[in-house]
Amino acid sequence: MAATDRRATPRRRARDRIATGVPTAPTAATSEAADLHALLEDDLRQAALALGAVESYLVRATSLLERGEAARAELRALAGDAEVLERLDDLEENLGALRRRMAQAARG
Repeated sequence: MAATDRRATPRRRARDRIATGVPTAPTAATSEAADLHALLEDDLRQAALALGAVESYLVRATSLLERGEAARAELRALAGDAEVLERLDDLEENLGALRRRMAQAARG
């Protein structure tokens, strides 16, 4: 799938929209609800940023695999990329926080 095709998918558009800022809902009645809403938006943005970095890593890996033998050294270097492990940890942390805050918001 070409890069422009991936950008056109609903999943990609949603992630891009989240990363640049989700339109906010009407003002919350209480400051606690407003704070929770702001934290949810931040969790969404942070998760989207981490997901974008992981997706970039996967695209690079796919490209190298398609090149075959000529890219072996680059694959070895990419496999040892500590930044992607950090981004995966960030993604896991942000998704966990997002799930907890969403449950908290649902309880009202």
